[in-house]
Amino acid sequence: MTVHALQPPSSTAAENVLVQALQQSGLSKHNLIHIAGPGALAAMLWLCRRGYERAQHLCLHSPNCGVEPADALLVPHLGLAGDLPAVLNTAPSVREGGVLIVRMGARGESAEAIAALAAPFGYALERHVMDKGHALYIARRGPRSVALKVA
Repeated sequence: MTVHALQPPSSTAAENVLVQALQQSGLSKHNLIHIAGPGALAAMLWLCRRGYERAQHLCLHSPNCGVEPADALLVPHLGLAGDLPAVLNTAPSVREGGVLIVRMGARGESAEAIAALAAPFGYALERHVMDKGHALYIARRGPRSVALKVA
């Protein structure tokens, strides 16, 4: 596994690193971005204020939630790496070639640990970014992953 580290500009805040990660992952303000897990509503509002017109907070009680496969799934505040499978099990599918972006607190996890947790869902880790007390993991969904749910 080859993981490329991003070097964020020195003057950016952690939130701007997130926007940089979205852009470097090939996402624009017009892509469908599902946001799940802790802090999802606040992250959706933050993205909407920055012009991401299709950022959607996943509300699993809504009948139309996640009907269309997303271009990206953002997990803005994952507490423990072990919580990632539970989030991915409840989140709707991400299209082939779409990205998973996971943001964790300062302690983060090793890139290998996140890669191992995301792999059963069809994601391959591409980048690991450390910036100002946050770890950001970016993985891309491969061609053979349809909507795999792991027990």
